[in-house]
Amino acid sequence: MDRKFILLSVVSAVLVSSFVISSTSANDARDLITEQSLAFEKSLAGVEQQRLVSTLDSEITPVSFSADQELPCGASGPGCASNQCVNLEDCGYDCEESLFTRQYLLGDMFGARPCLAESGVLMDLQLTQFYQGVSSGGSKREFNYGGKADYMFTFLGGKLGLNEGFTAIMHAETRFGEDISGAAGPVTFPNSSMLYPASDDHVTAITGLIFMQALSENFALTAGKFNLLDLWNMIYPNTGRGIDGFMNLSLLAATPIVRTTNLSINGAGAMVMKDKQIQGALLVYDTNNSSTTAGLSDLFDKGAVVLGYWRFFTELGGRPGSHGFLGNWSSRSYTSLDRSSLTVIPGQGLVWADCCDANRNVRLMSNWMIADGDPNFFRWSGNVTLQANGLIPGRENDTMGAGYFYNELSSNFKQLVSPLVGIRNTQGAELYYNAAITPWFHLTADLQVFEDANRAHKATVLPGVRANLRF
Repeated sequence: MDRKFILLSVVSAVLVSSFVISSTSANDARDLITEQSLAFEKSLAGVEQQRLVSTLDSEITPVSFSADQELPCGASGPGCASNQCVNLEDCGYDCEESLFTRQYLLGDMFGARPCLAESGVLMDLQLTQFYQGVSSGGSKREFNYGGKADYMFTFLGGKLGLNEGFTAIMHAETRFGEDISGAAGPVTFPNSSMLYPASDDHVTAITGLIFMQALSENFALTAGKFNLLDLWNMIYPNTGRGIDGFMNLSLLAATPIVRTTNLSINGAGAMVMKDKQIQGALLVYDTNNSSTTAGLSDLFDKGAVVLGYWRFFTELGGRPGSHGFLGNWSSRSYTSLDRSSLTVIPGQGLVWADCCDANRNVRLMSNWMIADGDPNFFRWSGNVTLQANGLIPGRENDTMGAGYFYNELSSNFKQLVSPLVGIRNTQGAELYYNAAITPWFHLTADLQVFEDANRAHKATVLPGVRANLRF
């Protein structure tokens, strides 16, 4: 068994750079061809996807949760205890919201939502439905319907009578219907949200349950089950979780890190905050995927991952951005061609913002990752994305985006699989327009065009529609 430690510096063209140092141990396994070829489409599509954590103190609300659940509509009173809430008047409401202007479809649930928020419980319930299909290319021509329900709750310790600065965050998910990944072809990841809680399965599970104790405004301890896409979205809100922005995983995160970090993982660590954003972290977490289990019975039985992260916030010509340095090391033993070594996390990007309305902006981002190619499936990957918010007058809540990605598969992996199927690098582009029909209902038109890893397949054209409702 040998160990490698590699350092690489990469700077993207948009002056947004993040560097990841990662090391894992490897075995030379005799059954490599059988294992990797059989798992080629399934494991790469999500069985071994990455998962991390994100959380904040009692004054910080997770980006993927409701950002504003204070008493709305100018409540005339200070609020009431949750066990006294039966209607709007109990919380001092003297106004009504329109169905087409309220933030949630169910509004304030007859006063229950703001009263719960006043008592320290924030909730965000969402249903996202997908209809995607392969119109040409890919493994086969078909259109599939599927969806995800997300149940997200934040519990604020101070308001609940617990320790000040204590926060608990729970994210449960229900996956139903069919996913298009199999028809799209190998190593394409056209719908990142449908990887959870388990790929190709109808299941409900708690994929994130984290606890955090803030020791000051800038430092906190955390432990629990960490959901990686939630963390990624909290650090870089514009990347989304596949339910609002880009859907393809290659445009959300760097793909070669799929080995060391799983979908949902148990762990603990410390975080440093700056202006209510995660600036630094030191985490130790399990290598096993616990998205549908508690994960405590086999905790660390296959090894652990140590992750360090630090982020520098910068401005260039008045345009905000950030540079994040992340390194991880895993003690788990992997078969040859399974190890990640270096990644680059997407930064906040180069942003143009309307001087009169900061919510109207255009954001340029680039994300790069480099791996040693043995035992990693990938040699390197990169993407460039352009996203705009409220660009069209009169459509201030609409968003749109265009992105391109390229995944260079390792030469060792190509040689390994080529006797079974011709392999090529994957690349593609995605376009989307997310229309805010109402604040609680968003409808997205999406188009992806890419080449999958099977050289025999023609370029895949994959149109789709996504509907997101917040209850």
